[in-house]
Amino acid sequence: MSLGRPTVLVIHDDGDALDVLTRLFEGSGFDVLTAVTGFRAQASLEADRKIDVVVAPWDYAHPVGGDVYRWSLQRRYDLRDQFVFLASEVPPEFDRIVAGRCLAVSMARSAEIVRVALATIRRAESLELMRDAALAVDADQPTLLLAEDEPILLSIIAELLGELGYAVTAVESGNGAIARADMQDFDVIVADWHMDDGNGGDLFRWLLARKPYLAGRVVFLSGDESEEVGRVAPGRPMIRKGQDSGALLKVIREIVREVRGDESEEEETATVVEKLAPEPDRAPEEGNATVPVEVTRLKPDE
Repeated sequence: MSLGRPTVLVIHDDGDALDVLTRLFEGSGFDVLTAVTGFRAQASLEADRKIDVVVAPWDYAHPVGGDVYRWSLQRRYDLRDQFVFLASEVPPEFDRIVAGRCLAVSMARSAEIVRVALATIRRAESLELMRDAALAVDADQPTLLLAEDEPILLSIIAELLGELGYAVTAVESGNGAIARADMQDFDVIVADWHMDDGNGGDLFRWLLARKPYLAGRVVFLSGDESEEVGRVAPGRPMIRKGQDSGALLKVIREIVREVRGDESEEEETATVVEKLAPEPDRAPEEGNATVPVEVTRLKPDE
């Protein structure tokens, strides 16, 4: 954590509770800003001062934290992971809106409130370091975000594309891909359509809402043909797992060429495909980096 004192914005519409929380965080080494209403909280969040974590109640009796969080998703999306909510019982919409990004702690557990706030700050600093590292990637390397929840396949594809000169960021879920896409733009995004922790459709909808210029750079992977892909992401290429890997590489290279205007020689494409193909009259060995795929470009209403 940084050497300076962290800054916490404490929000509570109960004056006594606000005083208790202020003393708690001041005694724990924080600089404390306070707000007794959602409007005052919004004014603090719109100011120039850096805020490391926001602590606010969100339950049936005190919904102010939920109001401020909804506002932050529209106006201060960078703080979406930096809230700690105080609640003995969260409202039904909590999980849907927060989507696992933040924790709720009972107001009675003062030590736990401080611990979770510190952990939230450390996580934000870690993500900032990851963002800086991503920006330091060689500018000549096309950047590629790969989301696949099968660890072996994820490792194989990531290694393969890395060897071919792509700067690969590999994640195991759609929500992980959303977090990384929020930190940086990628030349290409390759995502499995069927994932438990946020699927390809969730990722594509997020891109349309937050970074629509990246939606045209997405390639989907799928083990079967899904009509849902055509409805959610019409026109985007869908790669069938289990066929020729050259098709995946061709689509990726087409997207990179469109994004970067890179008119690479056709001979390079042939070399890449040849490198991936198994040797004649020899079955691929177990663990070989060949990733067979088949490409289908979906059209609306197909």
